[in-house]
Amino acid sequence: MLQRASQVVDRNISESGIEEPEQIASDVDELTHAELLCMYQDAEENIRFSKLIQWRTTGATFAIFLIFALFNLHYVKSEELTKVLAFLTYMVGGISIYMLVIFQLWQGTEREKIQIILSRLSNITQKIYNIKSKQLANLERYILLCFMCCTILTGGFMALCQLMQWFPN
Repeated sequence: MLQRASQVVDRNISESGIEEPEQIASDVDELTHAELLCMYQDAEENIRFSKLIQWRTTGATFAIFLIFALFNLHYVKSEELTKVLAFLTYMVGGISIYMLVIFQLWQGTEREKIQIILSRLSNITQKIYNIKSKQLANLERYILLCFMCCTILTGGFMALCQLMQWFPN
């Protein structure tokens, strides 16, 4: 018995001298394992898609604000149309920020799915996935969300400055 324990310890020490944890396989059958991997892949693709939509929303909103400002600068001399463009600037900005928040929450839901899936996989898979702490990942996600929201707010402010002529040229 003692010799068997020694062999297990020897196998758990890698060539670099770092002790590796003993691998504990998942307790699910092959079909369930395949299903979990498909669900994991789907959740990861959903997260990537959500991030892509967030960045595209930010860029498109900024472009819309630029179009409003340029349109007002070169083509619009009507006060009513300027007010409409100002109102649309508020609307587009609010809707865009709302969309960013919705997609951020969706990412959180997908990350919860991934955590549930990982709990059914091997301990090595869980260890590799959890190298980066959940708190740090959330902090980074919310910093990016704030950056995107600030970009939209800045673009909206610049468009409104041009539309309402708050600062003379």
